[in-house]
Amino acid sequence: MRRAFRKSLSATPLVLEIVPPSRRASEKAISALVDRVRDAVRTLGNLDGLNLPQVLEENHQGQPFLRNLDPRDFAERLGDDLGVDPIVNNVVAHAPSRDGFRRWVKESLEDGLRSFVLVGGTSSRVRYPGPSVLEANQILRAAAKGHPDVALGNITIPDRENEVDRLVEKTQAGCDFFTTQVLFEAEPMATVLRAYGKRCAAMGLKPATVLLSFAPVSDYQDLEFLAWLGASVTPRTEEALVANGEAAPGRSSIDVARTLWSHLHAAAATSRPAVPLGVNVEEVSLHNFDLAVQIAREFPAWRDAKSPPAAHV
Repeated sequence: MRRAFRKSLSATPLVLEIVPPSRRASEKAISALVDRVRDAVRTLGNLDGLNLPQVLEENHQGQPFLRNLDPRDFAERLGDDLGVDPIVNNVVAHAPSRDGFRRWVKESLEDGLRSFVLVGGTSSRVRYPGPSVLEANQILRAAAKGHPDVALGNITIPDRENEVDRLVEKTQAGCDFFTTQVLFEAEPMATVLRAYGKRCAAMGLKPATVLLSFAPVSDYQDLEFLAWLGASVTPRTEEALVANGEAAPGRSSIDVARTLWSHLHAAAATSRPAVPLGVNVEEVSLHNFDLAVQIAREFPAWRDAKSPPAAHV
């Protein structure tokens, strides 16, 4: 029996994000990852959802190349008895058409999927065949009438121009929650949270839950890859992340994530009502799987802490 992710949105949800295996992976490798994920979900009694990204790359013409198993296919492999909702991501810009996306939504709902993250294309200069995120939100909301347990998410990129306007528009179009890029710095996310909360309050709009994304870093190559994906890291934080000293590899990134949670939780609370927050722990690379699970295991202590830690952000 799955716990509906939508019910957790008002109660500081915790989500683990696992990258689906490569399409070239052997059956043995896929089965091993399925077992590993199921075991992690079983041991993390505080988990509210399993986020499954759609991994693709675009060429200069905006055409996609899918490197990994489709999130719906991976969700099927994980089984109906997973215990938590799989959150299926879809880069809607690459749907064959708006009608093609409608068919995808219909199929997904018929298959019992109830939690989604809809993502746009990477370039504003490309004319994509699929709908915009706002259009996709509206299509999914129309199709999901009669399904009160559907949870609809989008992505927030805090350093993007006019991001608060985008958040408000997506919220009005039916977005229940946002996931952020991987965060290592409090700004500009803190400023965006404060502005979004105040804008929603002024408009009488219920703010969506924002899932702050954290990822473990066990070496400098992890940091390089995350920076390539768009994460912002100051030299001071970079030094703190890779200088483990006597600590186990990855421990510094867990400490940074804990401090960020404290600062951003305080920023989100400045509006009335406060912007609800949660956490999305990204594994990013398979070698950091155990570290991602460790962050998820430690999160309840962060959430329940009475005062912020004194570490650096």
